[in-house]
Amino acid sequence: MALEPALIVAAALDLLDAEGLDGLTMRKLADALGVQAPSLYWYFPGKPALLDAMANALLEDVARTIDKSADFRLVLRQTSQELRRALLARRDGARVYAGTFVLGENVLRLAEANIGTLMAAGFDARTSMRTGFSLLYFVLGFVIEEQAWARETGTDPSIFATRLAQWGEGRFPAVEAALPHFAELGQEERFTFGLDLMLSGFGRPASGPDDKIEHFLKVWNTLR
Repeated sequence: MALEPALIVAAALDLLDAEGLDGLTMRKLADALGVQAPSLYWYFPGKPALLDAMANALLEDVARTIDKSADFRLVLRQTSQELRRALLARRDGARVYAGTFVLGENVLRLAEANIGTLMAAGFDARTSMRTGFSLLYFVLGFVIEEQAWARETGTDPSIFATRLAQWGEGRFPAVEAALPHFAELGQEERFTFGLDLMLSGFGRPASGPDDKIEHFLKVWNTLR
């Protein structure tokens, strides 16, 4: 078999589905490809480099079709939803991505879509970068918990009530009161609620230099 990076990454993603992130090793990957482990190191010097490539591959279909004329919140909603779907498509997908800091083409395309949309809406580069990363962290954190919860509980929320009861009734009254509302929502609804919360908090672009000067002069004139 003629090895190439794309073939190795594809096999690694299949092995990820079968074994999970903790079970993914260079030796197991070599066995799956029918080669000796040292052959892989010609292309990837170690597992971290392989994970970087896998993280970039996970985002293959993310932010491919962006309407740059749309409201920035609609664009951010679209890219966030696409990112979540991409991470959920593979076992431990969010954990793979969260452990990397890769600047592959797919990753940069997503970053460009988010940051570029915010800058086009009037936000400065610094705010746009911070906003883009904050949104990314929300999606990553949500999907990591989403995938972990599915592994442990099979998406059955009753396990939390059972564990809470072990502490005794009335010790955590606010949690006890809120727990039924946690169970009434599915993951899709929870994600949408959190995304709505973030997008509604972004507000409008900060005032530019001219606006700040004008505001200063108005304040100054009232004090004279």
